[in-house]
Amino acid sequence: MIARTPALRDIAGPLGEPTPYKDVLLLADHERDGHPPAVRLNLGEAHQAPHPALVGAIQSLPAHAHGYLMTPYGSPVLREVLRRYITTTHRLDGVGELEVDYDVASCAGHTRSVMGDFGRLLIEESDSARRGPLRGGVRALVRGSWPIAVTSDPAWDYAGVLGPLGYTMRTFTVRREGQYQPDVTEVAEVLARARRATAGPVLLVVNAQHNPSGAQWAPEVVRGMIRAAFATGAAVLVDDAYYGVVDPGVVPTSALAILLDELRGTGPSARPRWLAVRSLGKQYACNGWGVGSQTASPDTLRLLGELLTRRTYPGGPLEPAMAAWLSSPDSRRFLDHHNERLATKRAEVGRLLADELRYPPHGYFTGQSATYMLIRVPPWVVDEGLDYRRLVLKRTGVLLGEARMSSPGRPQISQGDHVRLYVGAPEEVVTGALKAMASAGLTWGKSSWR
Repeated sequence: MIARTPALRDIAGPLGEPTPYKDVLLLADHERDGHPPAVRLNLGEAHQAPHPALVGAIQSLPAHAHGYLMTPYGSPVLREVLRRYITTTHRLDGVGELEVDYDVASCAGHTRSVMGDFGRLLIEESDSARRGPLRGGVRALVRGSWPIAVTSDPAWDYAGVLGPLGYTMRTFTVRREGQYQPDVTEVAEVLARARRATAGPVLLVVNAQHNPSGAQWAPEVVRGMIRAAFATGAAVLVDDAYYGVVDPGVVPTSALAILLDELRGTGPSARPRWLAVRSLGKQYACNGWGVGSQTASPDTLRLLGELLTRRTYPGGPLEPAMAAWLSSPDSRRFLDHHNERLATKRAEVGRLLADELRYPPHGYFTGQSATYMLIRVPPWVVDEGLDYRRLVLKRTGVLLGEARMSSPGRPQISQGDHVRLYVGAPEEVVTGALKAMASAGLTWGKSSWR
């Protein structure tokens, strides 16, 4: 018996209630057909309680920690902890000076919101600089000034964050045969075409601990990408959601350190806009807390703080609780253990795919970072035009994820013949799901499952 995740109604509300989430509709249909709640390996949510010390930190906070904050930079106590934490873990000593070349704040909400604010900031600055002469009391925008964002394909849901702001998405492809490493020449070409296409902002997204493949981009690849961005005047968004989630013994590629190193010798006024965000919930089983960090030049943080005040009044006890947790040795031990378990699960998933589902080496990629991996859809499923995720759900009660993430109600940039497997769930859940797929005949070669 596969261990079950929480009931759908507990996280999505009553069945039949209107929802933009396609996966919720799939799961609701599954339960209406009389099946027990499915095993959900489609989204990076372990549904496990955080460490007791992290939860317990909330109980010992002073009364004012439960109220509003009068700063857009997050809890002052967390900010001071993050300044040390980001500087140390990202290896920034020697490549930049704190409060001069960079500064750190909490996200005062999910990193997704800060990414959106950064995209909005680039647009507002571009519009302000490129407005035409007064005509009838109104300044007309210069034509051809739309914003463009450049990301990997597949990728996390940057289109869902930036698309509603008016960004056109351009992509470079990362492939299994290349270990999901970007081709720097292709990235440079995409950036150059984007720059020729618009007088507006161009933004490159760097996701070195890559979601959804689990690959870690090599330092020389990241350096080449950042150089290409700066050569075209593009802004850079470093998404370090899974920076702390790497296999034991693997040194995480610090895109932030590389970026600051590339800026050395460039005067502050000549530097392009850049932002780095890092999720803490991904490391400590508390995604719903929405606690993370943002690192940028001091003037960029100030402008992002002004944008924050338009949409929210930050506050609450979660940030000071996270500050206490990060200052405890328990947090380091927890993360080490978490990463050891992930490495074990990745290896076991690879073994099961090869031995029990008879996948060839090019049919999957276990990776060494993040909590996802990509699996090829068996060729016979593609040939018959079947919906693989729906087929697996029907036959096994397991819901896999789309390879290319997209916001609810928004189409994916492109479609592919891969699915995404979340390996952050307990090992018995992940391995049980794969064994159920093997038992149902959902193997690489077509079997007599019918």
